Formats: sequence, structure tokens, C-alpha cells
Amino acid sequence: GPVPLDAHIFPYLTEVDLSNNSFWGTVPASFFTQPTLQRLCLNMNRLSGAIEEFQNPSATLTYVDLSSNQLTGAIPTSFAYLTALQILQLDHNNFTGTLDLNPFVRLKNLTMISASYNPLLSASGDGSKIDASNNSITSLNLAYCNLTRLPQVLRYLPELGDLDLSCNQIQGEIPQWIWRNMSSLNLSHNLFTTVGRPPHYVNIMYIDLSFNMLRGAVPFPSNGDRLDYSNNKFSSIPQSSFLRFIQINPLLERSGLTTYSVNLANNELSGPIPYSECREQYALRMLDLSGNNLSGSVPPYLLKGCGQLIMLNLRGNHLDGTWPDKTSESCQLQLIDLHGNHIQGRLPRSLARCQYLIALDIGGNHFTDSFPIWMGQLPQLRLIILRNNNFHGPVSISPLVEKNSSADYFSRVRIIDLAGNRFNGDLAPDFFKSFKSMVWDPNRTIAEYDDYTTVSAKEGFISYLVAVDVAMKQQYMRVSKVSTDLVVIDLSSNRFSGFIPRSISNLSSLHVVNLSRNAFGGNIPRELGQLARIESLDLSWNHLVGEIPQELATVTTLAWLNLSYNDLSGRIPSGSQFSTFTSSSFQGGNKGLYGCPLLVKCNLTFVTSPSSSLPPPVREGSTFEDIMLWLFVGVGFGVGFALTIVLQVVCSGRREKIAHSAR
Repeated sequence: GPVPLDAHIFPYLTEVDLSNNSFWGTVPASFFTQPTLQRLCLNMNRLSGAIEEFQNPSATLTYVDLSSNQLTGAIPTSFAYLTALQILQLDHNNFTGTLDLNPFVRLKNLTMISASYNPLLSASGDGSKIDASNNSITSLNLAYCNLTRLPQVLRYLPELGDLDLSCNQIQGEIPQWIWRNMSSLNLSHNLFTTVGRPPHYVNIMYIDLSFNMLRGAVPFPSNGDRLDYSNNKFSSIPQSSFLRFIQINPLLERSGLTTYSVNLANNELSGPIPYSECREQYALRMLDLSGNNLSGSVPPYLLKGCGQLIMLNLRGNHLDGTWPDKTSESCQLQLIDLHGNHIQGRLPRSLARCQYLIALDIGGNHFTDSFPIWMGQLPQLRLIILRNNNFHGPVSISPLVEKNSSADYFSRVRIIDLAGNRFNGDLAPDFFKSFKSMVWDPNRTIAEYDDYTTVSAKEGFISYLVAVDVAMKQQYMRVSKVSTDLVVIDLSSNRFSGFIPRSISNLSSLHVVNLSRNAFGGNIPRELGQLARIESLDLSWNHLVGEIPQELATVTTLAWLNLSYNDLSGRIPSGSQFSTFTSSSFQGGNKGLYGCPLLVKCNLTFVTSPSSSLPPPVREGSTFEDIMLWLFVGVGFGVGFALTIVLQVVCSGRREKIAHSAR
């Protein structure tokens, strides 16, 4: 119902908190004139309509929170006459018009104005004829509004340290004066084209200029906590500025100000990654240079131990040379993504020192090596992606088992992609038996299915967007925020032979199995029908013979099946899932197969396969930008994937602040 209080009925009322309810109607103006009220919290309700201007504003009201309602109309200028006001929160409403900031500058006690996520609200204020010397505003949030220019009054706010104008349409230059006294600056998702270089003395905790059109050299302040310049048009990284920015400063470290995250992904950076002889210690924990035009080799200092990296993303560049075999015993790396470069040679054996490694993606390079069985001893490894390289030889963990039969190898791996290499020989049963985390355990708690998409950093929790590029039916799609229970085995496009080991059926958590384009022979194991969670099964382009097991028709989760181009025979099993598959799942070879859907005349009603709505197949070597991203609800994942780690801020809700208090 409507707000049940009339403030005048309670002459000595000091606080009203009706937040997080379902009150509707308008906001009573009496709240803003009550002579004793100090705090007003009406946030997270369904209040609507305009707030009327009011006379005789309260001299005691310090805190007003009307956020997350459905309020409309202009923001009353009367708010600027609440002389005791310290915090004003109006986020997530439907206010319109222009918020004039000039009157608010006169309020000596005001520290925070937050009116983000009012998409039709603009702001003005030139600061002229205003004495702002006593102003105390430290935080201004106008994200996701309708701003097209920077309010000039900002330059007259000497205490302003937290500014969020993200997700607007502000154009032109980011002025140099904006860096003054700033501790947190978010101008992401705008239309800025140039940026005034921050002074060398500026120490800023958080900078986000991502998703603009900024050009030229990357501007680094002296020090900072988190820097995000991704998705711009920056062309170069000044070596001295970059190394100074990530270097540990003992004085600043004692105050908690050290560099933890640098994100320069998806720019136009070229040339080598800045090189260091590793004479200094670096505080950098997360580095993302993916999606650029960087060349040269991977600098040894990123792995050598002079830094504290936990995440390294160099995906989608032109890096070459070999991976330096200089990983330190103190390696803290948890995520490494070198996908889509030209790196060659062997995998460095010193990588075995990275005992915290969770995810490794080196797909799309020129590595030439045997299967890295030594990585099976990494206790935290969940994802290993080696696709599209020159790995060769047999795949087996028998040599490790012979040395220590009681140890676990690859026991926590839940996604393994070896597709597009030159692995050969028979698959030994012990290979699949090693993947103990792929076995469904109903007694295991959700927490035990470790969330490899979140890494804890010193400043709080930074969630990574882990995206798996899944090739389904020779089509690529992207699945973001990968569920921790996604389980995939992709051994396609190799030279494996022999029988498909029946031990694969013990991996009861499997969602995707792709063994296509090999030389497997023999029958399809009936035990595959025990994979109760399988969504995608591709055994095409092999030498399989015999009948299709009836047990496969009982798997109700199976949404994609490809058995084409084998030597199968006999009747195609009938069942609810098999009735959804088109003839393309069985055609090509298989001359002895018969039954629906191969029959021309069939009385069954078929569900149309998603293949009819898919784009043309992706050519090998296509860049990620060339790939159409398709996601079919209810259709399983398949064929192949590559890990991408992206650090970004999304304009879909309140901005997550860095938890400095957690230090």
C-alpha cells in the first residue's frame, strides 16, 4: 500500500526506514520538512510519480535514500536547500530533465550524490559564481544517465575522489584536471576520444576508461590498484611508464596502494610487451593484453618470479618465439591464456612449479611436444586446452602411475581439449579413469565443485568472465560464465585408433564428448548409455562398425548426436531423443543403416534440428571476431572449445566497488 506515515503526526521522529518493501504511491513531501527527521530510507519499494517541490526544508535531514523505485519527473531543486544533507541516493529510478549541480555545491555538509541508472536524466553545472572552497562532495555517481558532456562544475570540487559517469554518451577529451585528488574514476562506456595524461604524482586506486575510443599511447599514473583501459584504440605501451606503474613502491605498499590489475584487452597495441631484466619486484596480480597486435616473445619476468601474477591473458596477439622455461618456484599463476598466437617449441617443464594453476589455454599456437603427462601432478588444474597445435605421440598416464600408483593425476580436471593435434595410438583405459572429478557424486556439495571462474585477490573478489568457445556441429558459439559443473572431453581431429575405452562410461558427469575425425574402430560401447548427463556426443568420421546401441536411445539428455561417416549397420534405435535427430546425424558411410530418419516415408513427427538455422561452417584459423556466436537453449554443447578470460565491468546493474576495507 501507500507509505503509511505522515511525518507531521510524529513531531519528534528522527529516522524512517521503510526500505525493501512493496510500498507504492508517491513520496510524502512532509518527510523533507519534518523538523527533527535525520534519516529517510524508502529505497527498494514501488514508489512512483513525481516528487513535488517543498517549502521550509528540514535543517536536520542528513541522509536520503530513494533508490530502486519508479519515481519520475524532475529531481526537485528543493533538495539543494536541505542544509544538513550529507548523502543523497536517487539511483535506479525514472527521473527526467536536468539535474543542476550548481546549487548542491553550496551545501557544506554534502559528501555524496548518487543518481545513476536514470536513463533520461542529464546533468549540468558550470560552477560559475559559486564559492566551492568549503564544499565536501567526495563521491558523485551519474552512471547510465543521459549525459553528453562533462559538467564543468566538477573541476571546482576539491574533495571529489570517487567519480562514476560510466555508460553515458560523453564525447571529446578527458581533461587533465579530472585526475586531481581522484581515488576512483569510472568513465567507461562513453565516447571519449582523447585523454589528458595523468600527472606523475597522481596515485589513484581504481581507473576504468574501458569501452571508449581513446587513441595514442596508454597513459599510466604513478601508482594504482586497478586499471581497465580495455576496448579502446590505444596503440602503444610506454615501457618506462608501464614498468614504473607495476613496480612495488614500499612506501605506497604500506598504505595499501599497489597495482593489482591491468586490463588493456581489445585495443590496437603493437610492438613487443615491455621488457624487464627483473631487477625490481612487481606487485601486478592480473594482466590482460588479449585481443591486440602485440609481437615478439613472452617476457621471462612475467613468469620468472619477480612478480606476483595470478592471471596472465595474452590471447589473440602475434606473439612468437618459445615459452621461456624460467618459471619460479614461487609461481602463483592460476590462469594462463596464450590462445591464438604463434608460440612454438616445447611446453616449459618448469610450469610444473605452478602448483596453484587452475586453467591453461595454449590453443591455436605452434607448440610441438608430446602429451604433457607431467601436468597431471598439478593439484588444482581444472581446465587444460591444447587444441590446434603440433602435439604428437600417444596419450597415456601409465608412466606416472607406474612411478606412484597411489597418487592422483588429472584428478580435478573437468574440461580437457586435445583437438586438432597429431596424437595417435590407442587410448588406454587408465586415461579416462584418472578424471575423478568427472564422476558424478550425489553426496558432493556444490562448494566442492570448485568455482574456477573466481579468483580471490587482495582487494576483494574479482570475478572473471570465463567464456568457452564451443564448436557445435562445426559451428562456434560462446558460452559465458561457465558453470562449474560443465564437463567436456574433446579429442577430435587427431590420429587415435583402436577401440573406444569402455571406461569413459564411468565419467557420469560428462556433458560433451567429441571423438570425431580419428581412426577409432570396433563397436560403439553400449556403456555410453550410462552417461546420464551427456548432451552432445560426436563419433563421426571414424571406422566404427556394428549396430547403434539401443542404450543410447534411453539417454534423455542427449540433444546432439553425430554418427555420420562410419561403417555402422542395422536399424537405427527408436526413442524420444532419437526422433529429434535428422538424417545428417547418420548419413555418410553407414551404408548398412536403415530406419527413421533415413526412411523417405516415416510416420514419426520430427523436431527440426538446429542445424537448419546455423551459419556456414567456420574456417580453421578464423579470428574470434569472424565467428558468429549462436546459443541454442536446451541444446547441448559440442565439438571443441577454447578458454577466454576477460576482466570487464558490465553496465547491467550497480557498479561493484573495490572492497578496500577488506585489506
